Amino acid sequence: MKTIKLTETDLSRIVMKVLREQESPNYMFFSNLEQMKRQCELLLELDPHTVDEILMNGHDWADDHISTAKENIDQVFDFMMNETKRGELQHHDEMDMMSEGRKKSGTKLCARGKAAAKAKYKVWPSAYGNGYGVQVCKGDMPGTDGKKHCSPPYC
Repeated sequence: MKTIKLTETDLSRIVMKVLREQESPNYMFFSNLEQMKRQCELLLELDPHTVDEILMNGHDWADDHISTAKENIDQVFDFMMNETKRGELQHHDEMDMMSEGRKKSGTKLCARGKAAAKAKYKVWPSAYGNGYGVQVCKGDMPGTDGKKHCSPPYC
């Protein structure tokens, strides 16, 4: 059996962490986010040239895993942002929310928007690329042809 000596401060910190975690039924969600944040910060501190060499030396699977993780985080982020905005919007008149020209949920991004986003962003699909694509579809941003015009179902 291994014996670990803890100071009173260490023990107090551990107890406080456990108590904080028990306050939320979804403590693992937040704990996982904090762990991912710490790991990302450590990865970003690595020398980019060394990381490039590792990735190019037969470990490109790591790049694929990061891309997949980013796509998953983008989806959770978009969902949470929409859900929290929905709560804020309920304070406004519901008729204002249902303005004419608003895209129906569940419809696809227009072809112009998708092409422009793929041309502009390295990673696709992504939240940034999708947001840019929607702006192109609405006519707020120019497409690959350099022109701004609204495309269905965004008009």
